[in-house]
Order: sequence, then C-alpha cells, then structure tokens
Amino acid sequence: MKSSNKLLTIISLAFGLIGAAAFGVNAQAKSITVNYVSTTGKVLRAPVTYSTNSAKSSYSYNPSATYPTTGAGFIKAIPGYLPHKVPQTYNASNVPTSLNVTYIKESTLAKKVDTQYIKQINAYRKTKGLKTFKHNASLKAKTVVRSKELWQKLSHVRPNGQSYNSTNSGYAECMAVLPAYFVGGGITTYNSGQGAILTYNSNGYVSYKKTAKTASHELLTCDALHRDTELNSWATYSEVAFSFHDDGSAKMAQLFEMANNPNVKM
Repeated sequence: MKSSNKLLTIISLAFGLIGAAAFGVNAQAKSITVNYVSTTGKVLRAPVTYSTNSAKSSYSYNPSATYPTTGAGFIKAIPGYLPHKVPQTYNASNVPTSLNVTYIKESTLAKKVDTQYIKQINAYRKTKGLKTFKHNASLKAKTVVRSKELWQKLSHVRPNGQSYNSTNSGYAECMAVLPAYFVGGGITTYNSGQGAILTYNSNGYVSYKKTAKTASHELLTCDALHRDTELNSWATYSEVAFSFHDDGSAKMAQLFEMANNPNVKM
C-alpha cells in the first residue's frame, strides 16, 4: 500500500523523460490537441494543445510529471472522474495531431469493482466448501454509507460512535484502503502485493477485475482475523462498496450480516 521514491524513479526511467532537446534543435515542431471526454462521450473540460517544441516534454505521456500537475502531461484531474484509458507514450516522430483521454465516473467505477470483488470472494469461498454470500439491498446501502464515512474517519468506529463490529451486533466489517494511484511524483503502476491498488492493463484501460483482486487478495492474506471473517460460516449476506477519489485513492467497506438479524437500525 505504498510506493517508494526508488520505485517512482524506476518507473520514470522505464517510460523515459523525453525532452525536446533529445530530438535536436532543428526538429520540426508539432502540435497535439488533447480532448477530455467521458466514456459516454461527454466533454469534461476544454481541450489542451501541446507543442513538441516546448522545453517540457508535455507532448509525451510522462509518468514522472503527469497527474495531477497541470504543467506537463496529458492526464488532468477532473473531479468526480478517473481515467478510463491512459494514452501511450509518443515521441516527436509519431505524436498524433489529436487524441482523447477518456474518463469514467467514480461511482460507475466503484460499482464495477464492487461486482468483481464479491465474485472473487464468493468463488474462493466455494473452493473451501462454503456457501456464497447472498445479496441484500438494505445491507448494500449500509456499505455505501460506510465507504463514504471512511473518508471522514478511517476506523471501525463510525462517526456516530457506533460500530458494526460490536459484540452481538449481528454484523461484522472489513475495510481496505487504496492509496493514490496518480501521485505528484508520478503514476504508480506497480503493485507489490502489500495492499489494494487501482490497476490498469497493459493496453491502458482500467481493470475492474484486477483492481478488485488486489483488495480481495489483501483481505484474504493480511492476517488471520480478516481471512476468518471472509471465510465465516455465520453470515448469510455480504456486500461491498468502494468509494474512489480522482487521484485513484479509494476506501472500501465490506459488511456481513447474519440471517434474521434483528439489529436493522445501525
């Protein structure tokens, strides 16, 4: 759940810091217009035009200075959205005249990752001879509230002082935290396996399945208590809710509920 300065340095070197000087002072300047649109085609902000003649390598997808800074790079922070597909790296010879950076709504991304997560947990439970968790609309609503509350207070004790983990409540709760994916020093493309992280495929698209897997893997392996909760035999229902921010960070809440649970007011 962390990325070191060393890691970011390695990533920066891997993608390359492409400056105008690398192509010679006589290289012909080119312009590229970047459009920012949603997956539904909605224009999210005004286009930005870059030049390969700039002292900055702003025409290149440069992970060392891309997001959320505004001075270089194609990706820009857009409140309520996250990049759905990140552009490839271009050099002065193959940079296009225009391209789109597509974004997905944070809430849409969350729902898709939610679905994958529960599938993965239930699939693993089946391998252990356990029943799969059932859906419960009321419990789902509670998990959505909890995922929002975790931005206020990262604790099993809720802002109202109550807890789903209290003795004899009929509930249990697990949480996961996704650190910022797009950070000031670069784009974190590496997952050490030590925590959940927003994950993109090699083709540049965000992966709902892989993102969910980092969280399910975390909660099944971080310690015996979390694993035992995921593999419990007493809960009939379980729901999960992710809550993303536009830097790629997220909070995840998962609630478990016993059948015929009388404690429905929490």
